[in-house]
Amino acid sequence: MASNITLDTRKILKEINASAGKIVAKNIPKIQRILDERIEKIVFQRLVSGLPSIQGRDLAEIGVPDINTRLTSIVQAVAQNVRVKVTFSNSIQIRINILEQDYSDVLSLPEAVYAYTSANGSGVLEWLKWILLGGSGPIISGFEFSPLASPFSRTSGGLMVAGGSWGVPSDLAGTADNNILTRSLQNIEQDIKIIVNQELKRILK
Repeated sequence: MASNITLDTRKILKEINASAGKIVAKNIPKIQRILDERIEKIVFQRLVSGLPSIQGRDLAEIGVPDINTRLTSIVQAVAQNVRVKVTFSNSIQIRINILEQDYSDVLSLPEAVYAYTSANGSGVLEWLKWILLGGSGPIISGFEFSPLASPFSRTSGGLMVAGGSWGVPSDLAGTADNNILTRSLQNIEQDIKIIVNQELKRILK
């Protein structure tokens, strides 16, 4: 899914009235403010309803006990960082940025990494990067997941042991173009077009 959406609203303006251009020019700040609020809400709703609840073996393999709480915080940040830019020449141009192409906006969040300390030492799990960009290939070499219960497990569902390699569980694995965030936002362009149509007609009439 592209992180940028550009809408051309000439058809909407034509349906409203011939003098819409003058009304638009005076209402750009209002249009942008209202669209900011509405689009932030729809992005948050789509992400929350579309994200999987990570539990069971998947939770044990990723090894981040509070991963679902972290995901909720991350989608809140994504929605709050949605940027809407409204400009007007012969028509209104609305440019919407939801996610950075390299995911730097979400990967820089403190919730995107998990610092741990264990009997074998300490480290940082870049769990969100694994899920969003790691694909289905090996992430960690020299270790594999064992589902055996252990008092040393952070999630009580297993732990990493020497041997083999480990990759993200198949139902969580993702790439830049296809991951748990982009899948939640599939076809959101149509929802946004409906919102833009509704709000422009309400504001400009």
